[in-house]
Amino acid sequence: MRDNVVLAGSLKFLALGDIMQLLGANASTGVLRLISRYAPEPGFIYFENGNPVNASCGSTIGLEAVFSLFGWAEGEFEFTHENIFSQRVITKSRMGIILEGLKMVDDGQIKRVGPGVASRKKGVAVDMDAVPIVKGPLVDYMYVADEEDFFDGEYVVEEGKHGSWIWVILEGVVEIVRETSDGPLPIVRLGDGSFIGSLSSFLIQGHIRTASAIAVGNVQLGVLDSQRLAQEFATLSPEFRGFLVSLDNRLKQLNERAMELRRKQLKPTEFSDDKKPVIKQGTSEEDLYIIREGTASVVRQDDYGRIPLAQLCKGDYFGHTPFLDMGHEPEFASVMASRDLKVRKIDLPQFQKEYNQLSTTFKNFIDNVSTCVTVSTKVVCNYYKKFGLGK
Repeated sequence: MRDNVVLAGSLKFLALGDIMQLLGANASTGVLRLISRYAPEPGFIYFENGNPVNASCGSTIGLEAVFSLFGWAEGEFEFTHENIFSQRVITKSRMGIILEGLKMVDDGQIKRVGPGVASRKKGVAVDMDAVPIVKGPLVDYMYVADEEDFFDGEYVVEEGKHGSWIWVILEGVVEIVRETSDGPLPIVRLGDGSFIGSLSSFLIQGHIRTASAIAVGNVQLGVLDSQRLAQEFATLSPEFRGFLVSLDNRLKQLNERAMELRRKQLKPTEFSDDKKPVIKQGTSEEDLYIIREGTASVVRQDDYGRIPLAQLCKGDYFGHTPFLDMGHEPEFASVMASRDLKVRKIDLPQFQKEYNQLSTTFKNFIDNVSTCVTVSTKVVCNYYKKFGLGK
């Protein structure tokens, strides 16, 4: 293995979506090379700070090349850490690429490459509600105070119960669900390196869990030092603390949207009536704002209609966050504002500086919340279609 190869393995063990999540979580810069004896030429994806900026596979380049590589069922990969001089031709967010690539494979839009794929039976049902497992980076054991084991089907956390523990998944998969009269409603699945718990877990005394966490197979968890996390949170500026609380609130609201859709209680007009767009989906907004007065809604437009995601009020943030990939505005959602909206622009370089100074564990925790926002948004959109509220 060459000296600058920092990650290598088999695509049968670690799929492309998992590799991209791992490189993104570690903000890696370099080249991912994929080879397969079932493909005539290798594939290359170029990363800057964890985000794909270009790719090639034979004569195919850019985003099209990345999507084609999602079809590789067998092969080898290696990631070399090096400076990238390739022109940036991919602007789509990392998690957006992963979700779309997996869906395209399921839909048969991407050619599968590997042994036996041609014999795949037609008409096999595909679970369109399935979501990828959210994985995090390698675990920083400096914040792990203890380890616990859970068995298949065992509850790590029960909705409605008090608790302040936060765990990091050392090995295995945990499903986050909301309890309904018809049984558990899946929200997201978490894998190695992901976190169980929210900011509220260590900030609010007597915090009540808003969802259940259930082991899928046998799971090993690391109990995090919540007091140490709380102390680090306290050292941040009031603005950055407010931003993190606002981010945490978005994730909780997405869980509520899923519940409202399941009960058919969601009223989309409440998110857009008497509101004007201040950020349009697909635009290149470069600023981040805090709401001083009024309200705003985060809304996604797709093939099924206008899908409401979150309601924002005084103290919430919206716009572009350079160090996070939420899968919301500006690329994948619009922001609709009330007539009395007043905002203040945030000093993004200062925010970036505070983020850079965080411990590895706290950064990973924030990144994990952001990724869960992206995946939970996909679930909400699927439920919007499934429960008959689309156009």
